[in-house]
Amino acid sequence: MKVEKKPEKEKARDLGEEILKAEPEEGVVKNVGVLNLKDLSEEEIERIKRIENVGMIIAPKELIGKISAKIAKNVGVTVPYVEGMRIYCGDTSINADTLRSLEEPVDILQAGKLVFEKDVTPELIREKVKSYRNYGKTEIPSNAHGALMSKCLENMGKIEKTE
Repeated sequence: MKVEKKPEKEKARDLGEEILKAEPEEGVVKNVGVLNLKDLSEEEIERIKRIENVGMIIAPKELIGKISAKIAKNVGVTVPYVEGMRIYCGDTSINADTLRSLEEPVDILQAGKLVFEKDVTPELIREKVKSYRNYGKTEIPSNAHGALMSKCLENMGKIEKTE
């Protein structure tokens, strides 16, 4: 009796179809790019059994330990949320007017593509940005690059100077 082997492409397709048919497990969070847990209570965090295949977890600083204990595999980075932090995921643009309108300096977490417009000055960055965490791509005018880098606590992406 001759056994035919399936081509790798067919095996992968069959496996993918099986995964799609699988029932989601209660309390299991998986296959998420950015998992934002900043607004969950400690009780809600307790209901999470396991975290898998997540690019970034954003969580309250005081609950990082509890959340880290639930990570099973394949989590890129866990970032502590600071009250009032601005979170930008996706494509975002910030100009001088945006920064000027901020009443107080802000903490910025960037996880997509963020463009600081040409009118953003080093002075505005120094006055209005308390801290900066980059996990994606940032474009900043070259004259304001140094000011932004002085506020940058983590860069796990790319910060590019523009003219």
